Amino acid sequence: MLSTSPLLVHPLRLAGPGDQRLITDTLAAAPGWTRTTSPDSGTRLTSPCRTVVITSEPPADRPGAWTVHGRTSPGSDPLWRASFAPGTPAEITAAFMTVLVDGLRSRHRDYLRGGPHYLSRTPASVLAEHGWRPGPSPRGFHDQVAPDLTAVYRHRVGHQPPDAEAAGRTPPAWSMIAGNLRNPSWHADFTTGVPFYPLVRATLLFSSPVPVERRLGDLPAHHLPHLTAQQPSKAAHPAPRNRPAASAAPPVAQPAAAAARRR
Repeated sequence: MLSTSPLLVHPLRLAGPGDQRLITDTLAAAPGWTRTTSPDSGTRLTSPCRTVVITSEPPADRPGAWTVHGRTSPGSDPLWRASFAPGTPAEITAAFMTVLVDGLRSRHRDYLRGGPHYLSRTPASVLAEHGWRPGPSPRGFHDQVAPDLTAVYRHRVGHQPPDAEAAGRTPPAWSMIAGNLRNPSWHADFTTGVPFYPLVRATLLFSSPVPVERRLGDLPAHHLPHLTAQQPSKAAHPAPRNRPAASAAPPVAQPAAAAARRR
């Protein structure tokens, strides 16, 4: 099979970084955002309300490194931080970015209780629906482990000062970790104060069994034993390259899940 052959593969979390244009096209289309780019510091985008700053970080040969900072008001110290390490599948980062950008237009109201895009599900309930179960955890944390044991959603137990957490001086409140836990293929971290709705959307894809299209040569070699792949059927209509077969954002409201409510 040629390395350029298209395949439908799952789980997404092990499929490699994919096409970063899923992220950059979303941000480029966002009205009113200001953008600056430099070879040393990467790309920096600021929301029209100037309370959210998104940065992509070099080096370019390790795609997938993005950081989002949220502030209570323009110029104030960061209140929260979401970071996506190199190698994070673009679909997961794009799911977070897309609904965050869209939510800022209504000051989050469209995604809060009573809004048209509100979901009462939590990351924990989404994972439970997909068969993730509690597993052995480091002291001070609660882990939900993927059925194939290749990923963990980690929730920190106990309070930490939000400013210290946003600055990276204390562990984040939530983390997505994929691959070998001692040497993860990628991780995404979210501090206290991160808007809940984009975190839920990212978790939906982190745990999704829906296949995405990749080229064989783009798949991480060390993940091949854990990936299920098949050639797309000519009769089928698979999603565009690197997009999940089901769009993640902005979703319409869905019924609540009768599952755990642990955040």
